[in-house]
Amino acid sequence: MLEKFLENFSAFVEGFKDQSTSTIELQLHEMENAFALVCFGSLMGMPSPPSYLGMALLPYLEHEIKVMIFKSERLDDRLAEFFDLSDI
Repeated sequence: MLEKFLENFSAFVEGFKDQSTSTIELQLHEMENAFALVCFGSLMGMPSPPSYLGMALLPYLEHEIKVMIFKSERLDDRLAEFFDLSDI
């Protein structure tokens, strides 16, 4: 009986670890997005930080810049392409 309890408790702990790890990863992703928004907010009309601060933070934004470039290269507007082809 004790073995079964310990086995179930171990499974519960593993499930709890998996859930908490995925939650922390999601929060990290959202914080990275917020960090990039603060640094590149001028692209959306938000006030940007002073240039010296932006330059100091630039090494930490390497991943975000790569993701932004990757997404922008593969961004299409299918509806605009359709209207462009149909001369509407």
